[in-house]
Amino acid sequence: MKNIAIYLLAIGTFLTGTSEMVVAGIANLIAKDLQITVALAGQLVTAFSLAFAIGTPIVVTFTSQMERKKVLLGSLSFFLIGNIVSFFPNSFPILLLTRVILGTSAGVFIVVAMSVAAKLVTPDKIGNAISTVSLGFGASLVLGVPLGVFLSEWLGWRSIFALLTILSLAIMIPLFQLIPKLEGSEPIPIKEQFSILKNKKILGGLSIFFFLIAGYGANYTYLTPFLQETIHLDMTTISLSMFVFGIFAVAGTRLGGFGADKWGTSRTITYSVLFHTIFLISIPLFTQSVLLTLLLTGLWVGIANITIPALQTYFIQQAPQSSDLALSASSSVAQFGLAVGAGLGGMLIKFSSTTSFNPWFSAIIVIFAFLSSIIVLSVKSKVVSE
Repeated sequence: MKNIAIYLLAIGTFLTGTSEMVVAGIANLIAKDLQITVALAGQLVTAFSLAFAIGTPIVVTFTSQMERKKVLLGSLSFFLIGNIVSFFPNSFPILLLTRVILGTSAGVFIVVAMSVAAKLVTPDKIGNAISTVSLGFGASLVLGVPLGVFLSEWLGWRSIFALLTILSLAIMIPLFQLIPKLEGSEPIPIKEQFSILKNKKILGGLSIFFFLIAGYGANYTYLTPFLQETIHLDMTTISLSMFVFGIFAVAGTRLGGFGADKWGTSRTITYSVLFHTIFLISIPLFTQSVLLTLLLTGLWVGIANITIPALQTYFIQQAPQSSDLALSASSSVAQFGLAVGAGLGGMLIKFSSTTSFNPWFSAIIVIFAFLSSIIVLSVKSKVVSE
């Protein structure tokens, strides 16, 4: 029964991950329906990410002493409400508000789901339980986003929020029955959470993470309109392409974990960020070929996801006694980066009236991640120690 509960928690993280990134695939449809620009529709990603980054640590801190089952189901309830409201709005401001609700509730659910999963198993199986829950978020890129694009083209963009509502309700009932009462813990003060930033290695790693995700967000958020504008794909083909990109993302994540163990975190991070930049620069140069553009885009998504597990491993190495705080901080910084990237990418589209320049603009941002990795990681010395 405990295994079933953990798989249900993984489904929950799948739903929350889908709710965050699916907007990147349907921004053009939302823009057309609400009669707004694609750049403005992209700010729905920004709102979700900012709410996730700011709201999650605050809510988690203030609810840390509450019984875990109540917090878990409470966050899922707000997530469900956010999706219901997202199905009905005819105005952008209301939809923007729902993204704040969804971002905060999704962040709280993910954090508490991992905590609950760890308490449902014996100490020797905690890693496996947490990785199972985390896999749900990665699966959202492979299945959730392309499925959302397909359904939106077939039944309208609101259909994805209706489906998320139904599925959220479907897992809420068995979770209520299967999750036992679990006591909370003493809250970690916000001040103590920020104390992790006194570690210069952690702070440097967070700067890499911020620029990496900001660059990724500035391009990925507007990937659908980019593919429509440059290589003239229809939504069905884009949905299939998103599925393939998701496979590249999962492969990259697996390779990143392998690389961190095999070649060391410094090498894996530095070289993956370098190739991340190169592929971003290359994409607009080959848009005369549909297949080459899609291949380069898939490789870009894969390379970008190599860096993430390597950075997470780096954080654990640098702060083994406070790894939870370091990983929590990295999650917030990543969401901040995504918000900034989506916002800046939208501004670029507004002023240039095209998505063609977004990959190059993203490359400029990721160059800062590469320079930060050179400065922070001290590649030569770190490779020897690792």
